[in-house]
Amino acid sequence: MPKIASPTRDNPSIPASAWGYILLFFCITFISAALESGYYFMLPYLAGIGISAGELGGVVMGVCYGVSFSLRPFIPIAEQRFGGRSLIRFGYGCFFVSAAGVAFFAGTVKSVILWRAVAGVGFGIVGIMMTAYERQFIPENIRGRSIGLISTAYNLPSLIVVPAMEFLISEGFFKSYIFFFPLLVTAGIAAIRRLPPLPAENAATHEYGEMEEKASYLVLLKRPQIIFFIISAMLFALTDAGQLRFVQLAQERGVAASYFFSVSAGTALLFRIIFGHLIDRLPRKLCAPVSTAVTAAMMFTMTFVSTPAMLMLCGFIFGLAMGFGYPAFMCLTIDLGGRRYVTRLAVLFGLLYSSQFFITPIIMEFLIRLAGDAAGAYRLLYGTVFLAAAALVPLSPRVYRTKA
Repeated sequence: MPKIASPTRDNPSIPASAWGYILLFFCITFISAALESGYYFMLPYLAGIGISAGELGGVVMGVCYGVSFSLRPFIPIAEQRFGGRSLIRFGYGCFFVSAAGVAFFAGTVKSVILWRAVAGVGFGIVGIMMTAYERQFIPENIRGRSIGLISTAYNLPSLIVVPAMEFLISEGFFKSYIFFFPLLVTAGIAAIRRLPPLPAENAATHEYGEMEEKASYLVLLKRPQIIFFIISAMLFALTDAGQLRFVQLAQERGVAASYFFSVSAGTALLFRIIFGHLIDRLPRKLCAPVSTAVTAAMMFTMTFVSTPAMLMLCGFIFGLAMGFGYPAFMCLTIDLGGRRYVTRLAVLFGLLYSSQFFITPIIMEFLIRLAGDAAGAYRLLYGTVFLAAAALVPLSPRVYRTKA
């Protein structure tokens, strides 16, 4: 692929030479996300072919995420040993082995769990290594807009793949459903073959030209910028994970949750496509905590909403903040991590984000019992998150200015 011409600050539009990388990264991300969302119907598929998951149904659906979560801290070590391109090819190889194993050799629920665990290895590798590729091949001045466009690949499978897979399952086309995934991964393998190699890391030299010890998580966590980023990202992930219990809140308020979900998802998607350039033009180190404050404020406000129109308005504002916030935090992992630490910071961000989707429902359950209803629980949690995020906003420019 050609070298990307670096845009100027006065002209941050994406140059023609960058679109090849953006399209390639988008395709790889879309195929990975489609593989993940398409398997949402694994349990109905197993029931349809006469395999009872029973009490192991949760393991079938969650084992890949558990493996991915456990594996991520070791991915930077593997990258240093084998190289980024070889590692991502191995990740897609795991996808293919998993998809083919489920399609051809899934005779029992335990064998399905095994093949799904193999997919977890792929998910852990591909997600982290794509961040490293984006850091290397997308210039800083167009990073926000580009990653905003690439991140739409996470949303599109919900609009395209999920309805198609649901149709195949509901109509009993089980073979068409399960053999879709090996074909999908084959397309992904064709895409990753076009990835260039990542440059070798100079372990002896710091990003600013200073000598420094070998890259490690401990060195990374000594920096106040990183601690501040972790706190900010944790609060943002809390607001995103709040959607997991939103159906219960909507039922209490007497409105359909789909008014919120549809509007917020559509708004986030359109924002990244149409207004993604704002992620480059606006100071994302400041706007990331602002996005957190806005999403938390909407979670708090929705506890008082009782009409579809007001719920849609909250969903619209939430979608704008989420459409900006998530790509902004993704960019910050690259901005702050730099070439030497980008995979490690991406690991920390991924672990932090996924852990909130595990922890938040547990916290909400406790608060619901404490407050007596979902509305009270949301007010307690997201009122606190809003105040914390608002407190971080004025601190952000000062903390991120330091290089320590």
